[in-house]
Amino acid sequence: MGPGNTIHAAMSEVLPSAESRPASRSAIGPRGSPAMDWERLVHAAIESSSHGLCVFDERSRLVIGNELHRSLYGLTHSQVAAGTHVQDLLVSRYAGAHGMSAGARIAEYMAAIQLRAEFRTSYALEGGTVIELDMHPMEGGGFVERHRDITQLRLAELRAEAARQELIEKQYAIDQAVIVAVTDVRGTITYANDRLCEISGYNRDELIGSNHRILKSGVHSREFFRQMYRQLARGRVWRGELCNKAKGGSLYWVDTVITPQLGPEGKPVAYMAIRVDITARKNAEALVHYAARHDALTGLLNRAALLEELSNRLARANANEQELIVYLLDLDGFKWVNDTLGHAAGDALLRQLSRRLKSVSADGDLIARLGGDEFAIVQFNAGEGREQAERLAITLLEIVAIPFSIAAQDVSVGVSIGLALAPRHGSTASELLYKADLALYRVKAEGRNGYRFFEEEMHRNAQARNRRVGELRESVARGDFELHYQPIFDAKTLQPRVMEALVRWRHPSQGLLYPDRFIGLAEETGLMEPLGRWILRQACADAASWPKGIKVAVNLSPAQFQGPALFDDVLRALLETGLSPDRLEFEVTESILLQEKEENLLLFRHLKNIGITIALDDFGVGYASLGSVVSFPFDKVKIDRSFTKGLVTNPANRTVVASIMTLAAGLGVQVTAEGVETEEQLHYLRGQGLDLVQGYLLGRPASADLNEWVRAIPAGAPQGSHHLACDGRQVEQEPVSPPHAAASC
Repeated sequence: MGPGNTIHAAMSEVLPSAESRPASRSAIGPRGSPAMDWERLVHAAIESSSHGLCVFDERSRLVIGNELHRSLYGLTHSQVAAGTHVQDLLVSRYAGAHGMSAGARIAEYMAAIQLRAEFRTSYALEGGTVIELDMHPMEGGGFVERHRDITQLRLAELRAEAARQELIEKQYAIDQAVIVAVTDVRGTITYANDRLCEISGYNRDELIGSNHRILKSGVHSREFFRQMYRQLARGRVWRGELCNKAKGGSLYWVDTVITPQLGPEGKPVAYMAIRVDITARKNAEALVHYAARHDALTGLLNRAALLEELSNRLARANANEQELIVYLLDLDGFKWVNDTLGHAAGDALLRQLSRRLKSVSADGDLIARLGGDEFAIVQFNAGEGREQAERLAITLLEIVAIPFSIAAQDVSVGVSIGLALAPRHGSTASELLYKADLALYRVKAEGRNGYRFFEEEMHRNAQARNRRVGELRESVARGDFELHYQPIFDAKTLQPRVMEALVRWRHPSQGLLYPDRFIGLAEETGLMEPLGRWILRQACADAASWPKGIKVAVNLSPAQFQGPALFDDVLRALLETGLSPDRLEFEVTESILLQEKEENLLLFRHLKNIGITIALDDFGVGYASLGSVVSFPFDKVKIDRSFTKGLVTNPANRTVVASIMTLAAGLGVQVTAEGVETEEQLHYLRGQGLDLVQGYLLGRPASADLNEWVRAIPAGAPQGSHHLACDGRQVEQEPVSPPHAAASC
């Protein structure tokens, strides 16, 4: 069973059914349609789960695990890399566990795997955290693990058990161990023992002669007491749990047995109530119930509780012909807070945000944290329609815009909000969250930090997008892609030095599609890693047949840096194709500098150590600081075409280009100008001492058939003697400066 099949099999373990689970927003995009991509959904579901989850294949090797699993055990990314054997993971997990030896635990677990039996265990880690591990075999091989932090639950159980033991140990006399009261048929108290006086806070004189309602808490309904009285009136014993109120206003719970005292006619003349204090147990149960329904960090409802409460409110709204408003919120820029200030700062921000949400919500509104930086609010519409929803949405934008005080500094984030109305947009909790998620996705696509109501067109777009994702996934599996190459020339000799690989999708029905039609989708859906692996392998294979003086440049997507296998993929491609590392060049954008900086810096150094060239693409249009640029080991920078375009007519562009060249000279790196389309641009850049040029003036992207003309370029060809036509043929022209590109390009 391959990784994809394993993940599909894991779906039944992670999600009971597509209909019973709500759509969850993530970087992957909207979900929930019948044609959804199961593998993408399980990735999103695993990451948004409130438990640590791992999926293993039939060889007991890790296919996927979420971040929560890694953080529960404090493991490094390398310890949870895909392909890691479960036994190695067990060694890492059990390293600090108390109780049974690690060897015995591992043996027990591996035996369960061999028997394909479900397995459950719990253990305390070195820091005191108690983990519950469930393992479930999957049909066809492999298994799924769920890791849950049950520290608070275990503490609650221990407290409840301690309370029960305390009651048992302290039973030394019936008058001290139980609470006893006698009332007449009218409910007047005629006897009260010391224990009742003690727990209620009343003295005996205050109790005797008073009606038993003096202890009424208001917790139980009228129907509860009607059923009790009917049973007692028939002369039957009543057993149950009661909540009473003490004199000071505090509540206490008692396990109660009320026995009717029958007169000569067989009718009750008095009632004896014997009670046992169970307050400690009830408090412990309440704590467990609360923990199961609330987010531990913020105290807000969790996703499961929100779905339950939203379903209940939908039923009430339908019965009363009311309208509900669902707001789905996702913070903009929160990842930056975690990456730069640390997760403790991120947690502090989320706690502050939860307090702000409560401050602007009305009594009775539902507020939930769905996971990560995603929140939801549900409120009844007071009859004002969209105006009420828009007012709160604007208020939410305003309160989030106020800087958060984190570690003595102001931190700013934004928020994107999607809104859905019931019953207009849906009649079930999962449908409403899905529709709100689609509206939220639209806000993200339009620039973030705003709000949108759901529109049916969004659903149609989501369905079309899901179809496109399915087509893309099938094409990646079939290899419906090809590489075109655009040359990069030495600015002095105008000889080709590097061929930049540009991917095209040979769509089954739409023909040849350019990267802007599918790369973004591949990055969002996790397909960039396999597609990028194919691009790398194919580019190396093509370049291996070229003259040794020609390099190949491959663009790396930020999504490829998310996986742990990029360096291994590079080594494998070089070994399988025989291409020398010094003939491979990677182009990366400035966004790489902003994510996982230390890890990416280390990866770049590994690549450079084996001889690979690193070029910073589109320099000057991103958000990276000069400090980041200096700290990363780049060999080249590429001036973005937006600066090249107005080079001749715009003095500001010339200033930017001159500054970049000065910076590059100081750092000892080469400079490439892309987007060179006129002779004037080329003449100016050559006059400035530029190293390399690329653009339609010199050569457009051509198919892989350019192998023919590359082989035909003689060593030491005279300056300006070779050009590229669109089909990749060698075109002999008179040496001119600058040369003219083939007009048909």
